[in-house]
Amino acid sequence: MSALPLSLLMATPIHLPQFLTVPDAKGTQYYAVIPDTLRKDAVPLVVVHGISRNAAELALRFGELAQAEGAPIIAPLFERATFGMYQQVRDPAGARSCDEALSDILADAARRFGFDAAHVDLFGFSGGAQFAHRYAMLHPARARHCIAAAAGWYTMPDPATAWPLRLADAPGPIDRTALTQLRFDVIVGALDRQQDKALRRSPDIDKAQGTHRLQRARRWHRAMRKAGFRGSLTIIPGLSHAFGDAVHLGIVPLVFHLLAKHRAQREEPVT
Repeated sequence: MSALPLSLLMATPIHLPQFLTVPDAKGTQYYAVIPDTLRKDAVPLVVVHGISRNAAELALRFGELAQAEGAPIIAPLFERATFGMYQQVRDPAGARSCDEALSDILADAARRFGFDAAHVDLFGFSGGAQFAHRYAMLHPARARHCIAAAAGWYTMPDPATAWPLRLADAPGPIDRTALTQLRFDVIVGALDRQQDKALRRSPDIDKAQGTHRLQRARRWHRAMRKAGFRGSLTIIPGLSHAFGDAVHLGIVPLVFHLLAKHRAQREEPVT
Protein backbone atom coordinates (compact mmCIF):
# COMPACT_ATOMS: atom_id res chain seq x y z
CA MET A 1 0.00 0.00 0.00
CA SER A 2 1.39 3.37 -0.99
CA ALA A 3 0.35 6.85 0.07
CA LEU A 4 -1.02 9.39 -2.37
CA PRO A 5 1.72 11.18 -4.33
CA LEU A 6 3.06 14.33 -2.68
CA SER A 7 2.42 16.28 -5.88
CA LEU A 8 -1.28 15.38 -5.68
CA LEU A 9 -1.52 16.44 -2.05
CA MET A 10 0.27 19.74 -2.75
CA ALA A 11 -2.05 20.45 -5.68
CA THR A 12 -5.17 19.69 -3.66
CA PRO A 13 -6.58 22.52 -1.51
CA ILE A 14 -7.23 21.53 2.09
CA HIS A 15 -10.58 22.55 3.57
CA LEU A 16 -10.65 23.25 7.28
CA PRO A 17 -13.34 21.39 9.23
CA GLN A 18 -16.63 23.18 9.79
CA PHE A 19 -18.08 22.96 13.31
CA LEU A 20 -21.84 22.48 13.19
CA THR A 21 -24.73 22.03 15.61
CA VAL A 22 -27.84 20.04 14.74
CA PRO A 23 -30.92 22.25 15.23
CA ASP A 24 -33.42 21.08 17.86
CA ALA A 25 -31.11 18.27 19.01
CA LYS A 26 -29.53 19.31 22.28
CA GLY A 27 -25.81 18.66 22.53
CA THR A 28 -25.57 17.12 19.04
CA GLN A 29 -22.51 18.59 17.33
CA TYR A 30 -20.04 17.55 14.68
CA TYR A 31 -17.25 18.60 12.36
CA ALA A 32 -17.53 18.23 8.60
CA VAL A 33 -15.10 18.43 5.69
CA ILE A 34 -16.86 18.49 2.33
CA PRO A 35 -14.79 18.25 -0.87
CA ASP A 36 -15.55 20.60 -3.76
CA THR A 37 -16.41 17.65 -5.99
CA LEU A 38 -18.00 14.50 -4.59
CA ARG A 39 -17.13 11.19 -6.18
CA LYS A 40 -20.13 9.75 -8.00
CA ASP A 41 -20.32 6.78 -5.60
CA ALA A 42 -19.20 8.81 -2.57
CA VAL A 43 -20.17 7.40 0.82
CA PRO A 44 -19.64 9.59 3.91
CA LEU A 45 -16.76 8.52 6.12
CA VAL A 46 -17.69 8.89 9.79
CA VAL A 47 -14.55 9.24 11.94
CA VAL A 48 -15.09 8.76 15.67
CA HIS A 49 -12.86 10.17 18.41
CA GLY A 50 -11.49 8.49 21.52
CA ILE A 51 -12.12 9.55 25.11
CA SER A 52 -10.02 12.69 24.63
CA ARG A 53 -12.88 13.90 22.39
CA ASN A 54 -10.43 14.97 19.66
CA ALA A 55 -13.11 15.11 16.94
CA ALA A 56 -11.60 18.24 15.37
CA GLU A 57 -8.22 16.53 15.01
CA LEU A 58 -9.74 13.50 13.27
CA ALA A 59 -11.76 15.74 10.94
CA LEU A 60 -8.64 17.73 10.07
CA ARG A 61 -6.40 14.71 9.46
CA PHE A 62 -8.90 12.82 7.35
CA GLY A 63 -10.03 16.03 5.70
CA GLU A 64 -6.53 16.47 4.27
CA LEU A 65 -7.33 13.66 1.81
CA ALA A 66 -11.05 14.34 1.47
CA GLN A 67 -10.55 16.48 -1.64
CA ALA A 68 -8.48 13.84 -3.39
CA GLU A 69 -10.85 11.05 -2.34
CA GLY A 70 -14.04 12.98 -3.14
CA ALA A 71 -15.84 11.77 -0.01
CA PRO A 72 -17.40 13.78 2.86
CA ILE A 73 -15.80 13.46 6.30
CA ILE A 74 -18.14 13.61 9.30
CA ALA A 75 -16.67 13.66 12.82
CA PRO A 76 -19.31 13.54 15.57
CA LEU A 77 -18.46 15.17 18.89
CA PHE A 78 -19.84 13.07 21.74
CA GLU A 79 -19.36 15.44 24.64
CA ARG A 80 -18.97 13.83 28.05
CA ALA A 81 -21.88 15.66 29.71
CA THR A 82 -24.42 14.33 27.19
CA PHE A 83 -22.84 11.13 25.87
CA GLY A 84 -20.74 9.76 28.72
CA MET A 85 -20.28 6.11 27.69
CA TYR A 86 -20.64 6.73 23.97
CA GLN A 87 -18.29 3.79 23.30
CA GLN A 88 -21.16 1.41 24.08
CA VAL A 89 -23.42 3.22 21.55
CA ARG A 90 -26.27 3.30 24.05
CA ASP A 91 -25.15 4.46 27.48
CA PRO A 92 -27.62 3.14 30.11
CA ALA A 93 -27.11 6.37 32.08
CA GLY A 94 -27.23 8.67 29.04
CA ALA A 95 -30.08 10.97 28.17
CA ARG A 96 -29.67 10.30 24.45
CA SER A 97 -28.71 7.25 22.44
CA CYS A 98 -25.50 7.88 20.52
CA ASP A 99 -26.71 6.02 17.45
CA GLU A 100 -29.77 8.27 17.32
CA ALA A 101 -27.48 11.29 17.65
CA LEU A 102 -25.37 10.06 14.74
CA SER A 103 -28.52 9.60 12.64
CA ASP A 104 -29.45 13.22 13.39
CA ILE A 105 -25.94 14.36 12.45
CA LEU A 106 -25.99 12.51 9.14
CA ALA A 107 -29.45 13.82 8.28
CA ASP A 108 -28.34 17.37 9.08
CA ALA A 109 -25.15 17.05 7.01
CA ALA A 110 -27.04 15.55 4.07
CA ARG A 111 -29.49 18.48 4.10
CA ARG A 112 -26.77 21.09 4.37
CA PHE A 113 -24.39 19.70 1.76
CA GLY A 114 -26.59 17.67 -0.58
CA PHE A 115 -25.05 14.21 -0.38
CA ASP A 116 -26.61 10.80 0.20
CA ALA A 117 -26.14 9.56 3.77
CA ALA A 118 -28.20 6.38 3.48
CA HIS A 119 -24.97 4.40 3.91
CA VAL A 120 -21.75 5.26 5.71
CA ASP A 121 -18.25 3.97 6.21
CA LEU A 122 -16.93 4.05 9.77
CA PHE A 123 -13.50 4.62 11.29
CA GLY A 124 -12.79 4.91 14.99
CA PHE A 125 -9.64 5.14 17.08
CA SER A 126 -9.49 3.75 20.64
CA GLY A 127 -12.88 4.54 22.25
CA GLY A 128 -14.08 5.57 18.80
CA ALA A 129 -13.27 2.09 17.50
CA GLN A 130 -15.46 0.64 20.23
CA PHE A 131 -18.33 2.85 19.08
CA ALA A 132 -17.71 2.14 15.39
CA HIS A 133 -17.84 -1.66 15.51
CA ARG A 134 -20.79 -1.71 17.92
CA TYR A 135 -22.71 0.79 15.79
CA ALA A 136 -22.06 -1.41 12.74
CA MET A 137 -23.35 -4.46 14.62
CA LEU A 138 -26.56 -2.64 15.55
CA HIS A 139 -27.03 -0.93 12.16
CA PRO A 140 -25.74 -3.24 9.41
CA ALA A 141 -28.26 -1.83 6.94
CA ARG A 142 -26.61 1.59 7.19
CA ALA A 143 -22.96 0.78 7.89
CA ARG A 144 -21.04 -0.45 4.89
CA HIS A 145 -17.47 -0.83 6.10
CA CYS A 146 -16.07 -0.55 9.64
CA ILE A 147 -12.40 0.08 10.40
CA ALA A 148 -11.66 -0.26 14.13
CA ALA A 149 -8.25 1.04 15.21
CA ALA A 150 -6.79 0.29 18.65
CA ALA A 151 -10.06 -0.42 20.45
CA GLY A 152 -9.72 -1.04 24.16
CA TRP A 153 -12.12 -3.99 24.01
CA TYR A 154 -14.71 -5.48 21.69
CA THR A 155 -18.14 -7.04 21.46
CA MET A 156 -17.50 -10.68 20.63
CA PRO A 157 -19.66 -12.21 17.86
CA ASP A 158 -21.58 -14.77 19.92
CA PRO A 159 -24.77 -14.70 22.03
CA ALA A 160 -23.35 -16.36 25.14
CA THR A 161 -23.02 -13.24 27.32
CA ALA A 162 -24.78 -9.91 27.62
CA TRP A 163 -23.95 -6.79 25.61
CA PRO A 164 -21.50 -5.12 25.31
CA LEU A 165 -19.12 -8.05 25.92
CA ARG A 166 -21.14 -10.28 23.62
CA LEU A 167 -24.41 -10.12 21.69
CA ALA A 168 -26.99 -11.33 24.22
CA ASP A 169 -29.50 -8.69 25.28
CA ALA A 170 -28.13 -6.21 22.73
CA PRO A 171 -29.97 -2.86 22.68
CA GLY A 172 -31.43 -3.68 19.29
CA PRO A 173 -31.91 -6.66 16.96
CA ILE A 174 -28.75 -8.28 15.61
CA ASP A 175 -29.22 -9.19 11.93
CA ARG A 176 -26.40 -11.67 11.36
CA THR A 177 -27.29 -12.10 7.69
CA ALA A 178 -26.99 -8.37 7.07
CA LEU A 179 -23.77 -8.27 9.11
CA THR A 180 -22.11 -10.73 6.75
CA GLN A 181 -22.38 -8.07 4.03
CA LEU A 182 -20.17 -5.70 6.04
CA ARG A 183 -16.41 -5.68 6.25
CA PHE A 184 -14.71 -5.30 9.62
CA ASP A 185 -11.03 -4.30 9.30
CA VAL A 186 -8.87 -3.99 12.41
CA ILE A 187 -5.79 -1.80 12.87
CA VAL A 188 -3.54 -1.85 15.94
CA GLY A 189 0.00 -0.88 16.86
CA ALA A 190 2.67 -3.52 17.35
CA LEU A 191 3.64 -1.79 20.61
CA ASP A 192 0.09 -1.29 21.90
CA ARG A 193 0.58 -3.55 24.92
CA GLN A 194 0.10 -0.99 27.70
CA GLN A 195 -2.33 -1.62 30.52
CA ASP A 196 -3.10 2.06 31.07
CA LYS A 197 -5.94 3.43 33.16
CA ALA A 198 -8.13 3.91 30.07
CA LEU A 199 -8.03 0.19 29.25
CA ARG A 200 -11.14 -1.59 30.53
CA ARG A 201 -10.16 -4.60 32.64
CA SER A 202 -12.28 -7.37 34.12
CA PRO A 203 -11.84 -11.13 34.53
CA ASP A 204 -14.42 -11.79 31.78
CA ILE A 205 -12.85 -9.36 29.29
CA ASP A 206 -9.28 -10.49 30.01
CA LYS A 207 -10.24 -14.17 29.67
CA ALA A 208 -12.10 -13.70 26.40
CA GLN A 209 -9.93 -11.07 24.73
CA GLY A 210 -6.54 -10.77 26.44
CA THR A 211 -4.87 -8.19 28.64
CA HIS A 212 -3.78 -5.51 26.15
CA ARG A 213 -5.01 -3.95 22.91
CA LEU A 214 -2.75 -5.86 20.53
CA GLN A 215 -3.84 -9.19 21.96
CA ARG A 216 -7.49 -8.14 21.98
CA ALA A 217 -7.37 -6.99 18.36
CA ARG A 218 -5.91 -10.31 17.28
CA ARG A 219 -8.48 -12.35 19.21
CA TRP A 220 -11.45 -10.31 18.02
CA HIS A 221 -10.33 -10.49 14.40
CA ARG A 222 -9.89 -14.24 14.71
CA ALA A 223 -13.32 -14.62 16.37
CA MET A 224 -15.00 -12.51 13.69
CA ARG A 225 -13.44 -14.53 10.88
CA LYS A 226 -14.41 -17.78 12.59
CA ALA A 227 -17.98 -16.50 12.89
CA GLY A 228 -18.11 -15.88 9.14
CA PHE A 229 -17.44 -12.13 8.96
CA ARG A 230 -15.07 -10.58 6.45
CA GLY A 231 -12.12 -8.38 7.36
CA SER A 232 -8.39 -7.94 7.78
CA LEU A 233 -5.93 -7.28 10.59
CA THR A 234 -3.18 -4.69 10.08
CA ILE A 235 -0.46 -4.32 12.72
CA ILE A 236 1.52 -1.08 12.38
CA PRO A 237 5.18 -1.49 13.38
CA GLY A 238 6.51 0.99 15.94
CA LEU A 239 3.06 2.23 17.02
CA SER A 240 1.88 2.20 20.64
CA HIS A 241 -1.37 3.99 21.52
CA ALA A 242 -1.41 7.56 20.25
CA PHE A 243 -3.46 8.91 17.36
CA GLY A 244 -0.82 11.53 16.50
CA ASP A 245 1.79 8.82 16.13
CA ALA A 246 -0.64 6.74 14.07
CA VAL A 247 -1.08 9.69 11.70
CA HIS A 248 2.69 10.06 11.38
CA LEU A 249 2.95 6.34 10.55
CA GLY A 250 0.35 6.55 7.80
CA ILE A 251 -2.97 5.46 9.28
CA VAL A 252 -5.01 7.98 7.23
CA PRO A 253 -3.89 6.80 3.76
CA LEU A 254 -4.13 3.23 5.07
CA VAL A 255 -7.81 3.74 5.91
CA PHE A 256 -8.55 5.19 2.47
CA HIS A 257 -6.63 2.31 0.90
CA LEU A 258 -8.78 -0.25 2.76
CA LEU A 259 -11.96 1.56 1.77
CA ALA A 260 -10.93 1.74 -1.89
CA LYS A 261 -9.92 -1.92 -1.91
CA HIS A 262 -13.29 -2.95 -0.52
CA ARG A 263 -15.09 -0.69 -3.01
CA ALA A 264 -13.20 -2.26 -5.90
CA GLN A 265 -14.05 -5.77 -4.68
CA ARG A 266 -17.76 -4.93 -4.57
CA GLU A 267 -17.61 -3.55 -8.09
CA GLU A 268 -15.91 -6.59 -9.60
CA PRO A 269 -18.19 -8.20 -12.22
CA VAL A 270 -19.54 -11.65 -11.45
CA THR A 271 -18.22 -14.21 -13.95
